[in-house]
Amino acid sequence: MSLTLQLVANLKRFRLVTFDVTDTLLRLEDPLRQYHRTAEEFGITGVDRRRLEQCFRQQFKAMSSEHPNFGRFSPGLNWQQWWLQLVTRTFGCVDQGLAPDKLEKIGHRLIDIFRTSAGWHQVDGAQELVQCVRNTGHCVGVISNFDPSLPKVLDAMGFADKFDFILTSYEAGVMKPDPGIFEIPLKRFQIPAHQALHIGNKLDLDYEGARNCGWSGLLVNGGCSQHSFASLSHLLEALKTQPIQW
Repeated sequence: MSLTLQLVANLKRFRLVTFDVTDTLLRLEDPLRQYHRTAEEFGITGVDRRRLEQCFRQQFKAMSSEHPNFGRFSPGLNWQQWWLQLVTRTFGCVDQGLAPDKLEKIGHRLIDIFRTSAGWHQVDGAQELVQCVRNTGHCVGVISNFDPSLPKVLDAMGFADKFDFILTSYEAGVMKPDPGIFEIPLKRFQIPAHQALHIGNKLDLDYEGARNCGWSGLLVNGGCSQHSFASLSHLLEALKTQPIQW
């Protein structure tokens, strides 16, 4: 993973570089297929895939509204129970006659699956980009809207010891694009905002969220600014070969 003079020059102004995770470094392995397959393992067959998708989206939106940030501030609800409720409500939306004890077993099984490599795959270029940034000597971290299991997920996906810190929205108590989540690592490492860079895939949460806090930002998989790239591989190639105007 060679460094180029241009890459070093592009990152020279920064002391801190952070990454989003979901759909930036990692992608879920067809979560609804996992739901469908796990239900079948527990004897629930014939679940309509289209209806399952509709119910999942509906219930995820409802849970996120009723209990934001994976239930971080909901009395009597921890993050595991948040996911268990989501699974129960999703399948209950599909078929109200399903046994609650069986749905709880499915929920626990799905929580386990999505904390392992069976639930995720690496985005092309993720390892190389993270390693190249590390090789330049920067402080490298994660800022992600995620529950506290994220370190376990990253370890399972081959990112063990690649980050100096992993900050989840659950730990921070706020979700991107709230300025509070971007301020935590700046205070922790005594780094001014103009010396920090965040890389993610959401225009509002990652790019604008970071820039509104005085950070620089790079965007993958969307957007049309000079800081937007089609993929991590394109982003890394640009860092290596062309000057970036921050």
